[in-house]
Amino acid sequence: MPITDLLAAELEREAAANRKVLEHVPEGKNDWKPHEKSMALGPLATMVANMPAWIEMIVGLDELDINPPGGSKYKPAGWKTRKDLLDQLDASLKKGHEVLSK
Repeated sequence: MPITDLLAAELEREAAANRKVLEHVPEGKNDWKPHEKSMALGPLATMVANMPAWIEMIVGLDELDINPPGGSKYKPAGWKTRKDLLDQLDASLKKGHEVLSK
């Protein structure tokens, strides 16, 4: 079995768990933090929804500087409704699978 098939299956298993979590993210609470030093809920949920698309960077780049000079050019889309968030997850999964299929 090719490793890409194993990775695609793992992506689907993780997607199921992530979807369950994202389905329970409360709308209108994007600024909520369990602790003052914690990451806010909105950006954290956005990161979880968009992580599958990171496969493109992992496969396509020779190196990754998470703090490039001049700051990051990556700006994730915002969301207001749970549907927006789940749509981001679906788009991210699609992109991840496309990269793995090549």
